[in-house]
Amino acid sequence: MPQPDLALQGNLFGDAEPASSAPSKGQNRQGEPDQLDDHELTEDAKQRPRQRQGQEQHSKPSTSSPSEEAHSETSTPAGNDKDNSDDDLPPWSHHSQVTPEQLTPMLRHYVELKAAHPERVLLYRLGDFFECFFEDAIHLSRLLELTLTGKEAGKQIGRVPMAGIPHHAAERYCSELIRRGLSVALCDQLEAAPASGSAKGTLLRRDITRVLTPGTVLEEGLLSARRNNWLAAVVVEPAQGRQPFRWGLACADVSTGEFLVREQENSAALHQELSRLDPAELIHHSQNSMAPSWCPERLQRCDIGNTPFSQPEAEALLLERFRLQTLDGLGLQNVPLAMRAAGGLISYLGETCPLDDNGITPPPLERPITCFPGDALVLDAQTRRNLELTATQRDNQFQGSLLWAIDRTLTAMGARCLRRWIEAPLMDPSIIRTRQESVSQLVSKRPLRQALRRLLRPMGDLERLAGRAGAGHAGARDLVAIADGLGRLPQLANLIASQLKGGPSWLSDVLKPDPALATLGASIRHQLVDSPPLSLSEGGLIHDGVDPLLDGLRNQLDDQEKWLAEQEQLERQRSNNSNLKLQYHRTFGYFLSVSRARSGAVPDHWIRRQTLANEERFITPDLKAREGQIFQMRARAAQREYELFCELRAEIGDHAEAIRRSARAIAGLDALTSLAEAAATGGWCAPEITADRSLVIEQGRHPVVEQLLVEDAFTPNDSELGTGIDLVVLTGPNASGKSCYLRQIGLIQLLAQIGSWVPAQTARIGIADRIFTRVGAVDDLAAGQSTFMVEMAETANILHHASDRSLVLLDEIGRGTATFDGLSIAWAVSEHLAGDLQARTVFATHYHELNALAAERSNVANCQVLVEETGSDLVFLHRVAAGGASRSYGIEAARLAGVPASVVQRARQVLDQLAT
Repeated sequence: MPQPDLALQGNLFGDAEPASSAPSKGQNRQGEPDQLDDHELTEDAKQRPRQRQGQEQHSKPSTSSPSEEAHSETSTPAGNDKDNSDDDLPPWSHHSQVTPEQLTPMLRHYVELKAAHPERVLLYRLGDFFECFFEDAIHLSRLLELTLTGKEAGKQIGRVPMAGIPHHAAERYCSELIRRGLSVALCDQLEAAPASGSAKGTLLRRDITRVLTPGTVLEEGLLSARRNNWLAAVVVEPAQGRQPFRWGLACADVSTGEFLVREQENSAALHQELSRLDPAELIHHSQNSMAPSWCPERLQRCDIGNTPFSQPEAEALLLERFRLQTLDGLGLQNVPLAMRAAGGLISYLGETCPLDDNGITPPPLERPITCFPGDALVLDAQTRRNLELTATQRDNQFQGSLLWAIDRTLTAMGARCLRRWIEAPLMDPSIIRTRQESVSQLVSKRPLRQALRRLLRPMGDLERLAGRAGAGHAGARDLVAIADGLGRLPQLANLIASQLKGGPSWLSDVLKPDPALATLGASIRHQLVDSPPLSLSEGGLIHDGVDPLLDGLRNQLDDQEKWLAEQEQLERQRSNNSNLKLQYHRTFGYFLSVSRARSGAVPDHWIRRQTLANEERFITPDLKAREGQIFQMRARAAQREYELFCELRAEIGDHAEAIRRSARAIAGLDALTSLAEAAATGGWCAPEITADRSLVIEQGRHPVVEQLLVEDAFTPNDSELGTGIDLVVLTGPNASGKSCYLRQIGLIQLLAQIGSWVPAQTARIGIADRIFTRVGAVDDLAAGQSTFMVEMAETANILHHASDRSLVLLDEIGRGTATFDGLSIAWAVSEHLAGDLQARTVFATHYHELNALAAERSNVANCQVLVEETGSDLVFLHRVAAGGASRSYGIEAARLAGVPASVVQRARQVLDQLAT
């Protein structure tokens, strides 16, 4: 495919970047037009060297070519009915209904591209608009509330549906489409004008320059800054005979370069892993349109052919992508399914970068890292939801989650790092202690913590900026942000080396960054102005003194500016009008402006250009001739600036891996300072990490609830498990805080295993392999499961997978059925947890009969949430004490909730009757 001359590459949604241009005419020393080659311009720069001008930029007005075709044609709207009924569809509602030979050349090209990308929305560049036709026009008009018009498609076809968006607003509209799970193919113009010698009416060259999908976007406006945007690929082998269900998973964040692979057994584990990752897009080979049971319902699936998932094809793709001779160094030979998944993912990425053979490099990815079971604390989807790790259970909001409570990060990459820590807590005690020691030093050394946070606050997202530079999509301001970040590395290194002892091994990427990065940052600063414009096509990017050819062009432009100033003075003398002004307009070019009152007495060689209400505009033959020279020279200078910028961007892309290594170390440092800030301001303590099963918490608090309380102080409580007591039966009234107490214990265990301090006075915590929670009552009507069935399924999962190192938090098992059935189930579950499994468990219940278990088993204890009765009022003390409760105070809780007094009174009468 030919090299694009004018494609949306460097700035996807901004102005088109300049086309290549041949050497143009310049002028001689006397200001007359002449032919100047590159050598003469370079010699001019040597004779008249230019000095750096600091913040001053060389941005000049640019010309805009007329649109090839008008966006809005005079027509009767084809309808904008939002009803999805097919009854109201206009004629030609699908591209397959037309015969391509009967279409106009432009629409024939559109249909050919649409046939190659039927599952994607095709946006076709026409002048200043991205247009779509047929079914895409109808869909977008309803989805984005656009006006549905029509376009002539040929004599035999007539008008076909059309809708469009301005090219400068494409990012906003594409963001909405990506958010709704759609993929977008962008067909852009590859030249500013038809090639010389082309016949009249020849179409501009166009082709697909980008394919935007939810999992492959790089643009800042299409991504969530504080969370990873995972693209996942799955290969499964169904169970056959004694062979268990096996799966391989590859996931990559294209924007940050992270590439992880994993291979395991059990479809439930795959469902659990996909729920944890929550990928924006899932690639899978399937001949069935129905979602498989291992796939969470909300995920966006993309089914592709089986070929990229075959082992030979996957090996070839991986070898080509990472430029290797063998895959042995990647360690994928022992995880063949994961390797096949990685090959499918690489193949899909290749489809979304269709011009990569012509200078547009694919997004840089790191070599895949294999993850193994046991590397992280296991948290199933139900536990994540119940503990509200990253979103609240009720309305899925960030505020009110654990991450909200502890996130004090100052950079987007630090926020993503902290989220990953919470979603995958550590299992290795030595790594946990190392991270915790760093947090402890940052807590105790407040000046160090504040100095680090001052340096981190203005830091850009180096991970994603490096990725955009490597893919050829970064703008000038992105490169300046990279230079700013690299310039802060020595300051961070000095602070850490002098005041922070020890620390995780990855801090070495801050302490001893790649020496080439300092040179790279200096090169960016030397070449780019401090505040470059958004557009890459209008100049004003490069400092003076960087490139002799560019300096020569700028010298010539300065000469032209002097000529214009002299021409203005000359025409003032000729017209005897001291108020005459020589001005510039983007559409009309240069002109002489005079008031209407003086317009009658102008020199004969003036040519009237435009008449306005209060002024007349004229041109002269000399001015018009010189105008063409100026425009040509400006275009040549802008093209040269763009070439220099692309060279610099490519150089940064070559260092993307080194930049990302330092960026990840900075992200980890930001996460450490965030944990330290939360601990220092919240009055937390450093837990003792032990090798045994102990979970001893003194005066523990819920890290989220205590921040949400405004008027009342949080009531702390003690907890003790694994030191002879494996099961605590917790009883007490409704709404007294039992669920809060359960979640509090789980969150403290989790915080300890990410290396954080915990909200308690003291804590001694052993490593847990899994945390299970069963809190609240929900149903799954879509799966045909009642509330009780969901409760039993979750309980069964816990009993099958819990071990003596697990932490199990249960609330109200057996309440969804008859009283004696439920009590029997709760009793049997409790005995199994305390006896066979010996899992550390807190069981909150209203079955007071379970208090008898403490008399039967030495590793069972009873606790209750205290209340205080004052006459007819009930006061919740939210304090947990030893001993079992004998009443649940359900009727009093109903009264406090606002149940009518007559109903409350009748309930008391019925209770008295039942009690007797």
